[in-house]
Amino acid sequence: MALLVKKFGGTSVGDIKKIKNIASSICQSKEAGNEIVVVVSAMGQTTDDLNCLAESISKNPNRRELDMLLSTGEQVTIALLSMALNEYGIPAISMTGSQVGIITESIHGKARILDIKTERIQNYINQGFVVVVAGFQGTTLSYTGSMEITTLGRGGSDTSAVALSTALGAETCEIYTDVPGVLTTDPRVVPNAKLLDEISCEEMLELASVGASVLHPRAVEIARNYGIKLCVKSSESDSSGGTLLESQIQPLPLKRGSLELTKTVNSLEVLENQAVFSLSNFPDRPGIAAQIFEKLSEASINVDLIIQATNDGNKNDITFTVSELEVKKTAEQCELITRQLGGEFNLKTNMTKLSIQGAGILGRPSVSADLFDTLSQANINVRLIATSEIKVSCVIEINNIPKVIRFVAEKFKLSDTQIFVNPINEKQDQPEVRGIALDKNQVQVSFRKLPDHPGVAASICLALAENDLLFDTIVQSERSSSLKTKDISFTMNKQDREKANLVFEALTKKLPGSYIEDGPAIAKVSTVGAGMAFKVGTAGKIFRALADQNINIEMIATSEIRTSCIVLEKDCDTAVNAIHNHFELEK
Repeated sequence: MALLVKKFGGTSVGDIKKIKNIASSICQSKEAGNEIVVVVSAMGQTTDDLNCLAESISKNPNRRELDMLLSTGEQVTIALLSMALNEYGIPAISMTGSQVGIITESIHGKARILDIKTERIQNYINQGFVVVVAGFQGTTLSYTGSMEITTLGRGGSDTSAVALSTALGAETCEIYTDVPGVLTTDPRVVPNAKLLDEISCEEMLELASVGASVLHPRAVEIARNYGIKLCVKSSESDSSGGTLLESQIQPLPLKRGSLELTKTVNSLEVLENQAVFSLSNFPDRPGIAAQIFEKLSEASINVDLIIQATNDGNKNDITFTVSELEVKKTAEQCELITRQLGGEFNLKTNMTKLSIQGAGILGRPSVSADLFDTLSQANINVRLIATSEIKVSCVIEINNIPKVIRFVAEKFKLSDTQIFVNPINEKQDQPEVRGIALDKNQVQVSFRKLPDHPGVAASICLALAENDLLFDTIVQSERSSSLKTKDISFTMNKQDREKANLVFEALTKKLPGSYIEDGPAIAKVSTVGAGMAFKVGTAGKIFRALADQNINIEMIATSEIRTSCIVLEKDCDTAVNAIHNHFELEK
């Protein structure tokens, strides 16, 4: 007899007919001898409707009261589904997050799960009940000692389901949605997007964090950390087996009181002996990035970080890092590139790449600020910055590596087992591109002419974080200038741009000579694949696919298994199709 946790999202329980269909499928699974726990979201657009009701009262509703309101949506679904199961002759009982024993942090609106007290739910399972649990919610102790309802934030029902699977030791966690599983990209953009039979948790974590909405990053991270067998399936069709997610790491032991790891950062990676090549004053037109990285791949040069900030007039810069072992042949290729395209290049050696990673970074702008502030306090100037929603990487010039490791590890409370110095990545036979995510809810902002000294990046990120303004894809690239200034560009949610004006005004006053520049309407296209880190030339292929469609790249930021390109919003659907076709993902 297997214990299965099944989660059904809002579209899957959107009306009574769908709820009855789900009840019927659960009956079949129960009659096959399985023990069943079901986690559900609110019906259809209920949560959006409840948010609208709150906004009709207050533009900034009290977070406690908002949690009290939003938590009612799932309670409707659990009661209706339990009624339907009982009508089919299957004993079922509904339970809210607090009743099932989900204990969270004392943070309203985006609480993380600390523990699940499983005695009550296990007792019902042992009696043969199907337990129907309200996702998205939990309970916490307030400062007065009373119990308070909390919600887990966007994608919270996914998180509830995987966390319950972990606490109960379930054999499988099945996530049912309105698509057949994880696809190579959004089928509304690319009609021939292909269903993936399997994908690594690491790849899914990157895709989920940059716009692929089929799973929430927090749920994926729990599955990865504890080795949970996670399968995404269609709630409307049995014709597909869905997509299986597999973890590539050794499962962690489950500790009471820290089920969903409360640390925002789970690892620190330091890569020494890096060289930074800065190519500057190139024409800003489609195809330049493709030509540069195709020339590098011809010499079998494996590029790590790639950074392109926003243009400076009709010129642009591209910066990238390579191992110092490849400096000589990289310099030779850069000579050829500058002779062909114009511009110039410079080289810095003895550089170190430092990266922090964790799904807890998502939605918490203070993490980047904390990292840059920690480095600033150690009087370490950050030369380059490239971020994703779950990873922050920077390149620094420092000889005392143990010192910087100690500072950062202490700041984020990392143990020795979470610190990796010069890790050796074994070559994996994995596709260089697994999927493509698209995010259209972004605007592009640049700080121009910033003073080039420690603490500047920290001050910007800290000011944004203190005002609860989310920012993504931070890119700092060096301009070839005698003025010793630098530019920092980033993207942020469209709805946050207007309320950021006061913050930006205060920052430019503190940073003499700097000014804010808004970019055109943009979107972020992110290409993800575990094989990207091991295959030379992947970035060049991505840039070539865009160049062939005459699409200019506004910004570039990369991690080991992800390349994000900021393009004009009008070009984003074409860009996704171009990359999808170039790598023949439909096959």
